[in-house]
Amino acid sequence: RNLLSKGQQYLLDISNAITLRNCREDLANRDPGPLFHSRWLTAANRVLRLYRSSSDPSGNLTEIVGFILKSCIPGWFVIKKSKYFTDGPKHVFQAIQTSRYLSNELLQVVDPIIQRNAFFAHAENVLLAMLVDEREHIRGLVTEGS
Repeated sequence: RNLLSKGQQYLLDISNAITLRNCREDLANRDPGPLFHSRWLTAANRVLRLYRSSSDPSGNLTEIVGFILKSCIPGWFVIKKSKYFTDGPKHVFQAIQTSRYLSNELLQVVDPIIQRNAFFAHAENVLLAMLVDEREHIRGLVTEGS
């Protein structure tokens, strides 16, 4: 908890409140912070707050909140916890995996973004990740051809 910024802590708290359907009064009144267009975190905070304060959220808002809760937030916190470059291929895979529930129409929007940011899916980065994998048989796959 102490390792998170104010905005990061708000994101964790509001996402838990929505998931558990239990929003404390202090959280409902807490300011999500200033909006910076370069940071999706503040935008996600504001969308989640809007959803939480809506008595009848639209289908589009519900879809966006679902994506934030199912894909963006878990991915962001995994990267925050494990930010070594050798973990990059796992992060790309998680982004792909957690977005597969989306409709084909939405995947046509999300997939190009994942592809543009998939530097860690390049073969050399996957091989580096395999070299430091905790599973011996995965490490062996890299060194067999040497």
